[in-house]
Amino acid sequence: MNAIAATSAVDIVRTQSAVLSKSPSRTSFTSTSSSDKDASTSPTLFEQTGVDTGDAKAINTHSREIAMVDLSPEELDIAQALGDRTSESIECVRINRCRMNCETFQLLVDALCKYELPCLHTVDISQNRVGGAQAGAALAKLLTHAPTIRFLSLGWNQLSLVDLKALAATGSGACSIQCLDLRANPLGTSHKLSSKKAKKHVESEDNIWVSALVAVMPNLTHVQMAQATIDDSSLVCLLHALTAKVSCLEYIGLEWLGLGSRLATVRSIMSGLVPADLATPVRSLHLNLAANNLGDGGVKIIAESGAMLTSLTLACNFITERGTGMLAKWLPSSGLLALELSDNYFGDQGITSLLVTDGRRQSAYSPYNQLTSLGLNSCCLTDTSLRMLTDALTYNWAPLASLRILRNNRMSPGAKVAL
Repeated sequence: MNAIAATSAVDIVRTQSAVLSKSPSRTSFTSTSSSDKDASTSPTLFEQTGVDTGDAKAINTHSREIAMVDLSPEELDIAQALGDRTSESIECVRINRCRMNCETFQLLVDALCKYELPCLHTVDISQNRVGGAQAGAALAKLLTHAPTIRFLSLGWNQLSLVDLKALAATGSGACSIQCLDLRANPLGTSHKLSSKKAKKHVESEDNIWVSALVAVMPNLTHVQMAQATIDDSSLVCLLHALTAKVSCLEYIGLEWLGLGSRLATVRSIMSGLVPADLATPVRSLHLNLAANNLGDGGVKIIAESGAMLTSLTLACNFITERGTGMLAKWLPSSGLLALELSDNYFGDQGITSLLVTDGRRQSAYSPYNQLTSLGLNSCCLTDTSLRMLTDALTYNWAPLASLRILRNNRMSPGAKVAL
């Protein structure tokens, strides 16, 4: 019997956040903070550390960050922010909420390029007004001058994919970028062309330069695109280029893109995750499709796509018990290690469909030998679901190391799960 099966019963404390953690010697519930922020709505991709530049506080001479936050564009001054520190020690440049446009950004890049920046690894210019071809040219100049930059946060600006076209000219593999944040940007709009032939020609040209753009960043591991405005063609073109050319890609964030009304696009996205043959190993990729109103129709497309990946987030997508039944059939061949279904109100019927069990007998679709993480927060579950989960885990339904069942208010206060 799997190590997760035990004889003890553990109380579920509903006033705390609980995570099922697994150690080599025991399985237990441990309390954690419930204040974790969703990456899709966090204003910046990186931790905000450094000195407060809003007051007359002296610059910390030991800080390795140039931080300018909540300033007017006229107050932005690289030399003043650097102070007496040497530029060789600077690791992070952060300019947030300064109403900076592309002209101001160009001037700041020109100022930065006057200094040697051998240790610079993070540039965060989120929450400004940067956009246009000039901004792309400035980014290309900065990345060429400081090729050590690994984290680039451009969220909440006015950038389109075409604006980043200048990066492709820097040459294949020229950048060391690992994390790229493009959230809440107007990344692309559909081409308004009269003929299908002209549209196909434009899309073909887009494929060429988007592929060149992706080739510049071969070390890319995380791409954030939540809340971005992007047309179907540009989205599919970019994602296919990423999945085809970047072997180390680990995370793609596509939250809040309204894909529920663009199911043909979902089908195209998933087609890029179908392995060439059965011998191809499952790629270690987390695809986040939360808050897209996919419904059971979107789940059907995903389940029938033949795609293989290791982690999938489908939280807040109006999935019913019909959708969980489709996922149950897909799970054995999906390669999934982690599945997040929180905030889908399918209730006990959804758990019945997901577990695909009949009393103490396992179905043809179980056990799921690879699934180690399952998220079921806020799914309108009752004590019945707990009993079904307990029974399924006892009979090795899946080797879960993490089971999240918080905020299910229909459970009784004294509910227990026996593991």
